Amino acid sequence: MRCEPSSHFDVLGTRCTGNGILHDEFGNFHLDPWTPAEWAAFRSNVVPIIMRYWDGKFELTPSRPWYQRRDGEAAVAARFTCSLSLQLVETAGHAHQRYFIVKPRERTFRSFANGEARRGMFTHRDLSYTRGTLRTRMGTAQHRVSFLQSTILHEFGHTLGLHHVAGTGDNDAAYGTTLQQRQDIMGWGDHASGTAARPWISQLRQHLIRARGEAPLSFTVRVISPQLITYWDNDWVPPAIAALAELP
Repeated sequence: MRCEPSSHFDVLGTRCTGNGILHDEFGNFHLDPWTPAEWAAFRSNVVPIIMRYWDGKFELTPSRPWYQRRDGEAAVAARFTCSLSLQLVETAGHAHQRYFIVKPRERTFRSFANGEARRGMFTHRDLSYTRGTLRTRMGTAQHRVSFLQSTILHEFGHTLGLHHVAGTGDNDAAYGTTLQQRQDIMGWGDHASGTAARPWISQLRQHLIRARGEAPLSFTVRVISPQLITYWDNDWVPPAIAALAELP
């Protein structure tokens, strides 16, 4: 949904009464109007960006044979590819999820999505990658590490039902403390781990009906799409120089 300064809406407590001011728990934000070209670009890009990242990301290998072939041969442990299908619709009544897209002047507005409520609010900047630098634990040391992330990809994880990498809250600790946690798509970064396949596994378990006496299926997850390294350790030094620094 395209939100203008004159729009009236209330999305899980984040609201505008048509006066151009967006209110949330963190403060007030001034909304700017969309130009037709800006809105057309956002609308045409949002689905391809999400699909490029999440569609076909994971492959699931079941713990035992389950698929009975029609030719009567023995059952096989057929693998699953975790696919995704998205389509924009014109009317709210036809939507499974409703996203409200705002254009705040300030850069401090925190976009959000709630899979259970089937609501989300994003900004015109959220399709792009942004960089944040945090002091991050690297072994026994604390380094300044820069992470790249696209907000829309992180928030779509919440739409799928995923929580933050280290907890269900929205505090800093929930985004992780170690490099492995913070580089995760559900932390501060862009890296997908096997735990992000949980929504597909949950759906499969609703559709795969066990015969009497059969053991439940479990799945091994493999990330099958290429992944980029999207963090940079600003305090990294070559091992030889680090060794010299430790000499008495």
